[in-house]
Amino acid sequence: MLERGGTRRRVAGTGLASSRTRFERRAAAARRRPRLVAGVLVALLLVAGLVAWLGWFSTVLTASRVEVRGVAPAAAGQVRAVAQVPLGGPLMRVDTDAVTARLVAGRAWSSVSVSRSLPDTVVVTVTPRVAVLAVRNPRGEVDVVDREGFTFRTVGTAPDGVPLVSSGAAQVTKAGVDAALAALGSLSPSLRGDVSGVSVSTADQVSFTVKAKGEKRKTVVWGGADNGSRKAELVQILLTQPGSTIDVSVPSSPVTR
Repeated sequence: MLERGGTRRRVAGTGLASSRTRFERRAAAARRRPRLVAGVLVALLLVAGLVAWLGWFSTVLTASRVEVRGVAPAAAGQVRAVAQVPLGGPLMRVDTDAVTARLVAGRAWSSVSVSRSLPDTVVVTVTPRVAVLAVRNPRGEVDVVDREGFTFRTVGTAPDGVPLVSSGAAQVTKAGVDAALAALGSLSPSLRGDVSGVSVSTADQVSFTVKAKGEKRKTVVWGGADNGSRKAELVQILLTQPGSTIDVSVPSSPVTR
């Protein structure tokens, strides 16, 4: 309907019709929402099923390579040999727990992690144990020990650069090994690298030799495992003093002779 001058007059009921339209649209959207959610869930289930089928049953995701992390390339072959990862089958069927168990039983690594990486890789991550001491066992062989006191390898002779521990007793005890480890652990890395000839008495008192100036070596009477930091400081200072023996077993009264 037009008012005077040609201006269109608002039609009564237009606002009500607009509200009804918006309500109908919201109602339709609400009816569609469950169907949309159901469709998304079905799609996700289909994708999960496809991935499961590809990983567990098909030849598309086949385990074909082993990636070794945490060691130098030259040592990766040893990790693969111990891990014995079965290749050629579905990637998801690789028993990572069994691979981990074989590596842990190998004793050469302080931590082991085995995982799968799509599309075809089994990833093995290891942390090698580091030899700190060598201890002769009752069979006459040499046990190689890491900084935690864990024996991870048995060899005929001590590895180069690894101090061989001797004892006044027939066999170095676990307490003696711990005492030697505590002593070496208190030294600075540079000084620790110059240590050799570690000995442990029957009372777990530690002595060792260390290189001073040039090729000259001095004997360090360390004593027990207490006051390690103070003893290490004294050894570092007294290495420059005359004498062939440094006795820090009583750190309040160090002696050189």
